[in-house]
Amino acid sequence: MKIGIEILALLSPAGFEERFHKNCKLAKTNEEAYELTEKEYEAHFMKRRYASYDSFRVTKNKKIRNNAPL
Repeated sequence: MKIGIEILALLSPAGFEERFHKNCKLAKTNEEAYELTEKEYEAHFMKRRYASYDSFRVTKNKKIRNNAPL
């Protein structure tokens, strides 16, 4: 079984977030875009990456805060 690079990218937090941003263009809300991304992840890896949209959002915001220049 061969898995495409775009699917393997979902395994990293950055790849998941990148796909989320692509799905934001297709979805009406960020939460809907998140669910599309999770469904794609779940279809290939048989589990969810994050427990909920809030969990994803907190993780994403923490990363942004930690990378912000002082």
